[in-house]
Amino acid sequence: MSEPARFPGPAVPNLAAQEPAREPLPSSELPTSIGAGVGQMLRAAREARNMSVTEAAQSLKLGPRQVEAIEAEDWASLPGNTMIRGFVRNYARVLGIDADLLMRGLDAAQLQRAAHLEVSAGTTASLPHSVSRRVERRDYLAVLAGLLLLGLAALAYFYIPKDLWQDKWRAMLERTPPPAAAPAAAPPVAPVAAAGESVTVVATPNATLLTDAGVGGHALKFSFARPAWVEVRDGRGQLIFSELGQAGSQREIGGQPPFSLVVGNSTYVTLEYQGKMVDLSQRTKGDVARLTVE
Repeated sequence: MSEPARFPGPAVPNLAAQEPAREPLPSSELPTSIGAGVGQMLRAAREARNMSVTEAAQSLKLGPRQVEAIEAEDWASLPGNTMIRGFVRNYARVLGIDADLLMRGLDAAQLQRAAHLEVSAGTTASLPHSVSRRVERRDYLAVLAGLLLLGLAALAYFYIPKDLWQDKWRAMLERTPPPAAAPAAAPPVAPVAAAGESVTVVATPNATLLTDAGVGGHALKFSFARPAWVEVRDGRGQLIFSELGQAGSQREIGGQPPFSLVVGNSTYVTLEYQGKMVDLSQRTKGDVARLTVE
């Protein structure tokens, strides 16, 4: 059999100059038959020198898993024939055994492996025509569905107005019917407040929310041109007002400042505090105003 062709590959470091020379092992301590396997011979030589896998890996500048792969002849997990031959030759020099014997055994092992791969590569398989057609049809439909979704997204981007949903939300608020009028009842009696406390009186839904005049003018006055939602929390973080104001109505809320406000549809809401108008537009994002009034 002719010598297999050799091609230049990545350089393998020569460890002969890096490792101290070792005394050759007696042949009686090693399996000398090529049939014993390259990995078996290397493992037997390492064990004869009482060397662990970790020590061998450090001497070879390899990882312990690579050393184990060499000894197990797991060539598929190692990087190519050229590198494998270099690893085995360096391993033989570290252990002080005949490298040429291992090279012949390695060539024989790799020839057997190459023949096995050629047989495996020559085996072909094919799917039934019906299965193949179903797969092609499924792929075709998936591509069509993706193109359709892409087209719909492009149409939506170019032809649907950006403020469409905002306009629909406003229209929904405007169509909200006013709350049913509550039956007439006697006007509530304001409780007696202790010194320094504020009193809030809640009237019927269509009435105005009033505050005690002794609070010192800490009252929020809302006017609604269109339906809008208002939420007010006082300085203690308690929710003191949460209601949908109807078009043309007003609400006055008093309590302990600072007040945290959330006003929906704020374009159509005006706010007055301590006799001054508060500009909601500077705190509005997406037609919702969020601000703190002190």
